[in-house]
Amino acid sequence: MKEYSSIFNHALAPITPGPSSSNTCGPVRIGLICENLLGEVPREAVIEYYSKGAFVGTLYGMKSDIAFINGLMGNEQNNPRFNEAYALAKDCGMNVSFAEVDDLTIGGMETVRIRMTAHNGETLSVVGESLGGGAVKIHAIDDCEMAISGMNYELVVFVKTTSIEEVNAFAEAIAPKLKKRNDIWCVAGASYAIADFKTGESVPEEVIAEIESRSDVIRVRVIKPVHPIVADITKVPPFDSSESMIAYCEEKQCTPARAAIDYEMAVSGWTEDEVRSYADMLLQIMRNSRENGLKPGLKFEGIVDAKAAEMAGKIGAGRMPSLGILDEAIPGALGIMEHSNATGKIVCVPTGGSSGIVPGLLLAAAETMKVSEDALYESLMTAGIIGVLMMVDGNEFAGGTHGCQAEVACGTAMAAAGLVQMMGGTAKQACDSASMSLQCFLGMICDPVAGLVQVPCLARNIAGVSVAAAAAESVCAGFDVVIPLDEMSCNMVHVGNQVTSVVGMCCSGCCVTPTGIRLTREVENARKKGKA
Repeated sequence: MKEYSSIFNHALAPITPGPSSSNTCGPVRIGLICENLLGEVPREAVIEYYSKGAFVGTLYGMKSDIAFINGLMGNEQNNPRFNEAYALAKDCGMNVSFAEVDDLTIGGMETVRIRMTAHNGETLSVVGESLGGGAVKIHAIDDCEMAISGMNYELVVFVKTTSIEEVNAFAEAIAPKLKKRNDIWCVAGASYAIADFKTGESVPEEVIAEIESRSDVIRVRVIKPVHPIVADITKVPPFDSSESMIAYCEEKQCTPARAAIDYEMAVSGWTEDEVRSYADMLLQIMRNSRENGLKPGLKFEGIVDAKAAEMAGKIGAGRMPSLGILDEAIPGALGIMEHSNATGKIVCVPTGGSSGIVPGLLLAAAETMKVSEDALYESLMTAGIIGVLMMVDGNEFAGGTHGCQAEVACGTAMAAAGLVQMMGGTAKQACDSASMSLQCFLGMICDPVAGLVQVPCLARNIAGVSVAAAAAESVCAGFDVVIPLDEMSCNMVHVGNQVTSVVGMCCSGCCVTPTGIRLTREVENARKKGKA
């Protein structure tokens, strides 16, 4: 089954409270799928994470604990009472605990095993991974190997057999009842088997009831998509690489924005009006997050204080030479990141850790250049398609897996391409500016001090808008980038694998400076006192 990435699922996504898409939105989505699989809010849940994984340092600082609890209660990430998760869990009778374990080696570094107990005493163990940018994957249900991503409607049927042949035969008998089938996943465990039907539309209640009535069925669970666009293997995009997008634009004599809109319409099945409406909603959230981030008096927990409001109006003023659009883009990007750290709603582009770069630059540029709302929309869509085209060789924009280059560098590349579109550039110039951005940040590690999206994340968003602006204007002025975006995207993933294998996940760089170590200890001690 071939599922193509979507701008609104993967690049201009997700919409979530900050500070991190892989640590807030991803865990919520894992929790939601677990609640769907159990069929109710669990009476008890033990969330286990790997002792050598990223959650050791980020579980509490990036609010992953709160996110998992929300998901297990059936609350999506933008629930207005998101931060009240512990109290809400107590109110609904759910006992939640966290444990560090040594045997959880499935998947990547942001993987958990959630052991759930239902109110009738039944138990279920689920292994899930936060892949980056809000994307997730369920690897196992008890001892049954799975592949659930939340991209489909999924009908998960627990069958009374331990024979793979028998569960395959069961699936063949059920399949004709389901429309828009994307795939069928069958696996047999030691106690039961699972037939997982992945579809492009919801399954009718009468079909579910018919399956539940069968004597060979233990239980049926329905998993709803966690992404706005549902996967449909019958929908194929007009291109799937930067090289083919450039060729598409040359053939159609169109802008990169037009190509981006055509792509999203093709993979989503949405009309152009629906695409525009969704993008306008994203832009409004971006404006709101910038406005809130620039308000004086913003407070959030951590190791730094909010500075964007104080900096606004000072850059390029007095004895400071003007930096052009950066006079507004720098405090704007920082303000969005600070709003995110206050658990404000943001659009991850493509992650929470890089969420200030694209809106920070494009909103400032649109205001400085006095372009139309149509032009800003087209720039955002161009940024989005560049994000999709960088999703090669397993790149899910996960800093813990491929370093901060997979977050800040990719966000910078997206912003640069969006600015090229705003300046009237070509598809090749948009892709070249993105390639230049990746070249500038190649090899950058993920090293958040004290497990917070503050140091060095805030500084890197400021650097990102600066590099993006320089890359866009340099390419449009004639600079030769030489290496194509497709090659740089693959190379970034390769380098990321090398870097993380040597320096580890979120435990080197800024983290191990004397100040970084001191701040980490102070934050950990404060957390322990808060729990005492």
